[in-house]
Amino acid sequence: MWKLIGLFSLFLFLSFAQQIRREFDVDVELTGKLLEEKPKLYAPARLEMQEDRELDLLGELLEAPKLMEFTQIKPIERNTGVSCGEPKDAISYRLGVDYYLRGKYDLAEEELKKVIVMNSPFKPMAEYVLGVISYSRGQQESALELFKTSCGTTHMYQKASCEAYYALNFRIRNSVPENQDPMWRAVFNIKRGVLTSPECEEAVFIQYCGYIKDFLMGKENSQYRDSTRLARALRLYREGNLREAKPILSDYSKPARPYRDIALYYMALTDIKEGKVEEALRLAGLLETVNRRLADNLYGILSSKDVVLSRYVYSLTRNPRFLEKAGIIAYNSGDYSLALYNFLQAGSSRYAVYSAIRLGNYDKVYGIIKDKREKSREDYLWLLEALYWSGRDMTEALNEVSRSYLDLYKEYSGWERFRRGDWLGALSFFEDPYHRALALYNLKRYGEVLNILRGRADHGSRLLQARAALMMGDQRLARTFLTDKSDEESYLLGLSYFLEGNYTKALLYFDKVSDQSPMKPKALIKAGDSLYNMGDIQSAKDRYYQVLRRFPDSKEARSATLALLEIGEKELSDKEMEGLIKDYLSKEGKSSPISNELRYQLALLYIKDGRTREAERELLELLETPLRFKAILKLAEIEKEPPKKAVLLYKVYKEGGPEESRLAREELVKLYTQAGDAKSLAGLLSEGSREDKVKAMGIYLGIKELGASQSLAQELMSVGYRSQEFERYLLELYKGTNNRLYLDYLKDSPEKNTRAEALYLSALDHMRRGDKSKALEELVDISVNHRDYERYNQAILEGTRLLVERKARKDASCFLERFDEKRAKPEELSLYRRFKQELPKCEVR
Repeated sequence: MWKLIGLFSLFLFLSFAQQIRREFDVDVELTGKLLEEKPKLYAPARLEMQEDRELDLLGELLEAPKLMEFTQIKPIERNTGVSCGEPKDAISYRLGVDYYLRGKYDLAEEELKKVIVMNSPFKPMAEYVLGVISYSRGQQESALELFKTSCGTTHMYQKASCEAYYALNFRIRNSVPENQDPMWRAVFNIKRGVLTSPECEEAVFIQYCGYIKDFLMGKENSQYRDSTRLARALRLYREGNLREAKPILSDYSKPARPYRDIALYYMALTDIKEGKVEEALRLAGLLETVNRRLADNLYGILSSKDVVLSRYVYSLTRNPRFLEKAGIIAYNSGDYSLALYNFLQAGSSRYAVYSAIRLGNYDKVYGIIKDKREKSREDYLWLLEALYWSGRDMTEALNEVSRSYLDLYKEYSGWERFRRGDWLGALSFFEDPYHRALALYNLKRYGEVLNILRGRADHGSRLLQARAALMMGDQRLARTFLTDKSDEESYLLGLSYFLEGNYTKALLYFDKVSDQSPMKPKALIKAGDSLYNMGDIQSAKDRYYQVLRRFPDSKEARSATLALLEIGEKELSDKEMEGLIKDYLSKEGKSSPISNELRYQLALLYIKDGRTREAERELLELLETPLRFKAILKLAEIEKEPPKKAVLLYKVYKEGGPEESRLAREELVKLYTQAGDAKSLAGLLSEGSREDKVKAMGIYLGIKELGASQSLAQELMSVGYRSQEFERYLLELYKGTNNRLYLDYLKDSPEKNTRAEALYLSALDHMRRGDKSKALEELVDISVNHRDYERYNQAILEGTRLLVERKARKDASCFLERFDEKRAKPEELSLYRRFKQELPKCEVR
């Protein structure tokens, strides 16, 4: 039994040191791709996405006072005491107030202005009265300045002045100055989105204060009906009472209604909450022409849901931030290829680099960064990392980075030498203890590795210390650096016990390696070795058999075969492996539980050696075994004639397991594409996902197979499927069949141009059928909702012609007014001018 240790467990016992050197020295020198040697830098696991949150628009509904409420101006009694005479400012103020109270504003203004220039204690009161006079004359800016100045000084009318200033500023500037007034502070807060109840007891604007209270309570106020009704709807929305909020919002979302943009916005938010994404998109489209800010916010909220919606919003807006959002969503879900595609389209080079790093596509990273004129430190870091892992020359980049970032220059100068196997040269550049330890490890100075990493508890340092200890033959010391919290640590713990001959404990740790780990095949081999040395031959064979069954194309499958065949003490070439398998099969035949797996391995060796006829013979032997679909896939791989290859692949596609079926389908798509067999390709795609069915529709349309295309269209329409490609094919189908079902479906499209085209074609179809009323309805729809449609002017001319035919010449003239001369083609302009001459002038009542 001890023979097995030297046989195929080369990590073990006396040959352990040789195997460590092979894995952690030679491979680094040749490829530089072992994590244990050069730690790879990874891009962030997640990217932060700027969330578009719902806007609180309640403050935008709060209206300025419709009525300016002024305090009562009190007359001044003349001083009757003995004095040297009444002061001039007092006389002027008293006269000014008297004139004001008698309605003689010109004389009042003349006297009160004298007070202002005298720097009198009556000045702030005079400013208030002058402000009232200026407002009564419509001089609002002048009144505003007078109220503002009067508000800044303590006097009997200060509160009235301040309230008049706040109110008039609100009316003129649509903003309320920050203040401490018990009522107007509430107005200031509400405009900022902070709901605050006003105090009305001492307010001058007492009626307006009542409106604010109604506004906050969601109670209708007759003077501010629209404001308070819509405020009630927003309050219901915030409380989650969408059923009562929607009728009010719907009323105000109609054209020409006040606050239409706010109503449309909250209607869309309601649809989002109810899962009606297409309707929300439609409302966002309407908002684009009314309030771009609110439309953009809705698009932002919708685009945060998934990649498809983000890209669809981009197709509507052409704003690259939505492409970046699509990329972030894909990135955070682990689909780095899709993320890279979106980031590149969005021009987001930093995130594109992150995606390429996550994919391990260092050539792409290099391509993105190399031509950037201005490179940041992070750019240089990823550039050097990409150059290292792609094996490219680093000299030019190192020279460039040395002028700006000396730390990066030193570190990657070290890695450049490390990659070449110049461990001493690398050591002279490295400053990080872990990097220095890696160089020392490859110099076989294991004691120095332990010294330099002493006290470091990070995962990489612990693993390297454990390896160094194992290389020094101190298994107990190695275990002091290890836990069983990662697959690699469990594997090394198992090796340490195996080297001590404690196979029971070794088996325990080898079995802890998870099924998802890339180390699982190795762990199974070592578990089999442990069981073999414990004398449990059957369980050992089961472990080796698992490698052949679960990882038949892996390097460990060869070790499993060697173990199962109980052969000599050396690794085998392909030729030797072939001989051993043949010998085993000739002895054991089909009675062996692993004969099928070994026959499959033998076929792979034949294929690798180009001996396809022999491979075919072995694979044919497997057609009545559980490996039959794997065998058929390999038969298809070596088959030269496309028709026969297609038959084999199709059988696996229809009858094989999920994985084999997927592989066969991929190969069939490639085969039919290369052969130009459009009909077969379409047939295959029509059995796939909805996206594949759409592609099949396009192919059928291209080869004039309208019946097949219509069947797929009907299937997709029945489930409400939408995509731009699908709707484009529906338009083609209509043009080939004149079937109105396609137009009716397309008239509900979220894509504005598609909907407009469907309406236009539908109108033409109604005209052909003689239903001119319906045709006119759809042409009117285009004129109102689709001004950007490329055939907009044609729709206007067709509608005009229909109205003329119906003797509605005045209506025709008014409809013709919607014609867009700036975008008109010469022939359209000609017909437009003819109609213009023939029709009476449009008169709108």
